[in-house]
Amino acid sequence: MILDGMVETPRLTIRPFVPSDAASLVSVFSDPDVARYVGDGEALSREDAELWVTRSGENLKRHGYGTGAVIARSSGQLIGWAGYARPQDGPEQIIYGLTAANWGRGFGDEIVQALVGFADERGVATVLATVDQANTKSIRLLEKHGFRLRERHHGGDAEVHLYERTRSG
Repeated sequence: MILDGMVETPRLTIRPFVPSDAASLVSVFSDPDVARYVGDGEALSREDAELWVTRSGENLKRHGYGTGAVIARSSGQLIGWAGYARPQDGPEQIIYGLTAANWGRGFGDEIVQALVGFADERGVATVLATVDQANTKSIRLLEKHGFRLRERHHGGDAEVHLYERTRSG
């Protein structure tokens, strides 16, 4: 995510969140298939969604990048989220998710490719990603784009693994 800008892929636009996106995020997370691999696996409350939108905007101002809305260019609809998080101001972590109706359509590949390209263009040496060990599709997608397993049971969570991509060259 670029402050006051967008990241575009052939079929998607990743843009900064706007306040009205909070309701769409709640809707996306209301699907248990989507929520199970994110955070505590629970649906996102309206208050948490609003806080996420606010903090994402703060991160954009502070770091010049953050997390934003994934918009299908064909429909103009919010179908997920993607971008970078900086837990405790540590190394950048990519995060992304899509509505279940949009799984298996190659959108995840477009998102990860765009996020990796964004990091490479800015000289970011290391990018991390946490993933539920049961989310084999995301693991394969990360590995396809150069991520390798760095730590099993990240943060003491038996289900979460940490992946790392180190920029070559």
